[in-house]
Amino acid sequence: MSIRYDKLWILMKDNKMKKQDLAKAAEISQGTMTKLNQDRVVSMEVILRLCKVFHCDVGDIMEVIEDV
Repeated sequence: MSIRYDKLWILMKDNKMKKQDLAKAAEISQGTMTKLNQDRVVSMEVILRLCKVFHCDVGDIMEVIEDV
């Protein structure tokens, strides 16, 4: 099972937001941003902070991909 944050990058683009702006708005570290860039697992707290920034649901930010 893997995670993708493609939806997050689309939200950022639609809102004309840079990654550094998102890190500041969501109060997340550069290390966490690196994990997001690499489609690695981050804490639920981080996901909820991202949801708060964009006023959206978890499924609007990420998706879980089942390994076949």
